[in-house]
Amino acid sequence: MGFSGAGMEEEYYGSRDVQEDVFGGANTIQKMMDVEAALAWAECEVGLVPEQYAGEIQKKCSVELLDEAVYAEARRTTGHPLMGMLRAYKAICSKEAGEYIHYGATTQDISDTALILQLREAWDIVEDKTRRLRKILAGKAREYRSLVMIGRTNDQQAMPITLGFKISTWIDELDRCLERMAQGRERIFVGQFAGAVGTMASLEQNGPRVQKLLFERLNLAAPKISWFATRDRLAEFTFDLAMICGAVGRMGNEVYNEQRSEVNELAEGYAQGKVGSSTMPHKRNPFLPGRLAGRGRIAGTLVMRAMQCLENTNERDCRTLCIEPYHLKEICCLADGTLDIALELFGQMEVHEDQIGHNLEILQGLIYSEALMMRLAEVYGRMEAHELVYELAMAAIGQKRQLKELALADSRVTAHLTEEELENLMRPEHYTGLAEHFVDQVAGTA
Repeated sequence: MGFSGAGMEEEYYGSRDVQEDVFGGANTIQKMMDVEAALAWAECEVGLVPEQYAGEIQKKCSVELLDEAVYAEARRTTGHPLMGMLRAYKAICSKEAGEYIHYGATTQDISDTALILQLREAWDIVEDKTRRLRKILAGKAREYRSLVMIGRTNDQQAMPITLGFKISTWIDELDRCLERMAQGRERIFVGQFAGAVGTMASLEQNGPRVQKLLFERLNLAAPKISWFATRDRLAEFTFDLAMICGAVGRMGNEVYNEQRSEVNELAEGYAQGKVGSSTMPHKRNPFLPGRLAGRGRIAGTLVMRAMQCLENTNERDCRTLCIEPYHLKEICCLADGTLDIALELFGQMEVHEDQIGHNLEILQGLIYSEALMMRLAEVYGRMEAHELVYELAMAAIGQKRQLKELALADSRVTAHLTEEELENLMRPEHYTGLAEHFVDQVAGTA
């Protein structure tokens, strides 16, 4: 019977919604046909295309009606990226109507505008999933608003924070991603219709009116001037989606690190039957967090490709067009698949509260060194208090003793603090600063 390998192929970066629905061959051709049909309608409105022919072009605007053999043969014989669609589209229209397809346009008018329509579809999907992820994280931040855990700097235990505070920093970063998306819509989703070198020479005085009607029909903004050789909008698009991948990658990296056996505070959700290792049966590996972290790094390489497309020669340059479609599809699929993983991970993330409490005690009170220093600074001044507590802290580390124990044995401390005051000073919930306030400010209170 043999082995077919069916089902082994993973979607592009795990993208389901974007890869096939947006960048599948049928939708790619359909978007080109949509632009051609809208162009015929706009030109009909200004009297350039007879109404009956414009109507037929719009009526036949469906990729399902095309003869794929006609398309493939035209693509093969012409070696031109658009001629396959144009000839196949013309073949399903009357001879007279077919002559008005692509009237006054150049290839890049159609390909750029169709690409923008595809990118907008992908953008909408990514934006929706980003908002859904934010909602999940906001719920987690509120749930763990007051759960005290250790904050770390440079991978070392530092001072107490709350888990809600940590998650709120993730949300705040996502909010800026969403702000960039909102601001970018106006700049990025702009159509292209300007003719061979961008001057609208083929339509002359009718050009601006046709352009306006065309883009109104497609719900796109109109550019002030052609952008055949200026690709900053597409670089911005790539950057905005890469920033989302990077933000989510940071979240994944946090969980990846905190799932370490020695830390064990957060973890990818576990279900019976889930296998972490083929040779070590005990392993629960952080696969989902690791994939997020890796994808955040991949995103940065796609920004580099987008930047390479900013340098073009003269009024049009096909070399850029040989690069752009690949990294644009890739960043869209990457963002889509990455967000799917994030939604799964954070929807069922484990929070190990007992281990979080245990980890607060590992340094035997050293995490309260700043609290003690700031209290003694009221008496000795900040610099002298730092020297005093530094001396106690280094002794505690060297002798493997509790900071509180050494502080109570030092008259410079006990002259100003009772044992009860020192005890209260060294409670983790008493030194989380305004962590809960910041949770409320970012994640809300309900």
